[in-house]
Amino acid sequence: MVNPQLMHYLETTIIPQYKQLDTSHSPEHVYQVLENSIEIAAPLSVDLDIVSTVAVFHDLGLLKGRKNHERASRSMVESDAFLADYFTKEQRKIIGEAVEDHRASLSYEPRSIYGKIISEADRDLDFYRILERTIYFAIERKSLSDPDNLCQEAFEYIQQKYGPHHHLTFWLGYSKNIAGLAKIHEMLTDPIKFNSAFSDCYEQRMKKADFLS
Repeated sequence: MVNPQLMHYLETTIIPQYKQLDTSHSPEHVYQVLENSIEIAAPLSVDLDIVSTVAVFHDLGLLKGRKNHERASRSMVESDAFLADYFTKEQRKIIGEAVEDHRASLSYEPRSIYGKIISEADRDLDFYRILERTIYFAIERKSLSDPDNLCQEAFEYIQQKYGPHHHLTFWLGYSKNIAGLAKIHEMLTDPIKFNSAFSDCYEQRMKKADFLS
């Protein structure tokens, strides 16, 4: 169980800061990564306070820019006064390293079990959530609006990052990610299913977010 005092701080002080970022890195995404992290950690002998803190801080460095944001996230962990009071110096080092190691494109193995947990949790290989986040990102950051262009952008991005020639490493064999990757490959090989999923996401979910008028 996560300490209530720590969770209150994370939910009231840290997570709301994600509202300043694009929708693909919204508080909703952070809560999903947190949920995934707790689920992955359940059978492991780990500290859930550390697991939760890593999950909440992992993308916070995006507030300082996309490039090297994982390093910025670590710096924010190291400079956080509440964390300095709550955790030991060694625990904060573990949190900082795990945050820095979270990226799926990492060229080296995460330095601790906590880095492996956040790496697995942040991938969140759910086809429909990935599709939705990809569309949000293309609209907000690439200024795309034409549905055909958005669909092509989404397909190419998902194919490149998650397709048969992906470079993902499953450090912990999280079953949901393994099953999710299989679903992604299925959708990529069936244009009718992919286009149908795109249309549903674009027309229904995007309207709710007031992207379309």
